[in-house]
Amino acid sequence: MQLYKSGHFALTEIRRSGKKDTAGILCFEGLPSVFGSKKEVLALEDGVVLRAGRCTDLKSRDHRLGTFVAIGGRNGVSIIYGRLACRFVRNGDYVKAGTCIGIEGSSGSGSGEFLTLEFRKNGRRVDGCEYLGISHMPQEFNPPESSAAEIVCRACSLDEPTRRYLDAAPDSDRLWNSIASHLEISEAASSEIERRTID
Repeated sequence: MQLYKSGHFALTEIRRSGKKDTAGILCFEGLPSVFGSKKEVLALEDGVVLRAGRCTDLKSRDHRLGTFVAIGGRNGVSIIYGRLACRFVRNGDYVKAGTCIGIEGSSGSGSGEFLTLEFRKNGRRVDGCEYLGISHMPQEFNPPESSAAEIVCRACSLDEPTRRYLDAAPDSDRLWNSIASHLEISEAASSEIERRTID
């Protein structure tokens, strides 16, 4: 899933609604990466811009979206990108997946800079996690081209001198892969503990 130009971002919150407890609104935050700007938002799919603008009517349901772009995609599902600082597309534009459509911002309701995604079909919310094929819990996404060293440095907040020091170690690739593997195991264990606690 390529949602930010950097490819490095996090699903920070899932807002559920309705009797079916639908994960209708997903909140994302761009994270710094060597692969590009953390804030540039990309279209997830090819489609036509159905609506783009900023709602100024405080009584409207769309007011919480701030500056937004709604793109009609596959299977009749439209994806609404909300709380943008600015947008680069207009009504009727055709966009391809990966096109930069705006910049993450803080317009609309809520505090801080983050992106909201809503998924709708025939006016009704669709479960965003199921649509994207991701788990129903906050998580981090890394660029597919990320090396083990880059993932470890981001996850552990290692500075450049520390990275250079570890790169100089004999068989540094094996070292980085070992640390990255340990991080993945720790994350999986934490998720399992959290799941059992909830159950």
